[in-house]
Amino acid sequence: MPTWIPEADGLHLARTLESGQAFRWRWNPGRDGARVAVGVIGREVLQVEQDARGLCLLSPDTQEARRLLLDYLGCSREPRGVAGIEAALAEDGVLARILPHTRGIAILAQDPWEVLISFIISANNNIPKITQSIERLARAFGEPLGDGAHAFPAPARLAAARPQTLAACLLGYRAPYVRAAARMVADGGLDLAALRLVPFEAARERLLEVPGVGEKVADCILLFGLGRTAAFPVDVWVTRAVERLYFRGRPRTPKQIQAFARARFGPLAGHAQQHLFAYARAYLRVARASELGRQAPKHRPPTPRGHPRGT
Repeated sequence: MPTWIPEADGLHLARTLESGQAFRWRWNPGRDGARVAVGVIGREVLQVEQDARGLCLLSPDTQEARRLLLDYLGCSREPRGVAGIEAALAEDGVLARILPHTRGIAILAQDPWEVLISFIISANNNIPKITQSIERLARAFGEPLGDGAHAFPAPARLAAARPQTLAACLLGYRAPYVRAAARMVADGGLDLAALRLVPFEAARERLLEVPGVGEKVADCILLFGLGRTAAFPVDVWVTRAVERLYFRGRPRTPKQIQAFARARFGPLAGHAQQHLFAYARAYLRVARASELGRQAPKHRPPTPRGHPRGT
């Protein structure tokens, strides 16, 4: 029996799940041509569908699963809901023009440990390969949940992983960083939950000390794993959107873009970033000649010392 989720009114499921925040969802065919989103949250495998009537949880049919989904979609954290946040964003003239094309994107409330590893893997990578690597990690090290699904691996499992097993998960040069980050969490050297409570810049600096975590990756962890919505991750898509839509194509550095975004959007910077990112990917895909020289390389070998900075 489907369980309707009226608290998610205004949320667009596909836009949210396909916005580059999470990598453990797939789409299966559903009723009447609809699509069913199947994903792993914690130790539950959820099936979720959205149609003209709203969002519904198809399985499992339990109160615990319903609560888990509400928390994951950010409904429990944000009393204004998606519509309230978008009303505030629409006070910005540029976002007011963008929102009709991107409406419904929520910031997911994910496990910060899973986000940490996922975004270390994401550096200089693409979404299909990130998804494949994470699924291989889950199959190799995660607890079986039934029907071929696995929970995300615990820190101790990845900390003790053999290098050749990690290599088989297609991590490439990121494999040592995944194991090093896992050891920091497993040994208690990195308390991710505590980073929700410290000042924003202190949390960011602590994340930058983790092997494999650079500027953009740190901001993704802050935003998608720790709920720090003042974070504004800057990649080539966001750079393109901000330069074209706010600066008439004039180049800006990532630090300049971040300073601009935080001053303009304040605690809603992360929400604004998601709409700018989605809009750029859909409508600003053709790069100008001046942008080509500034795009991140598809692959960057690890630095011999220290750790790389994510792009």
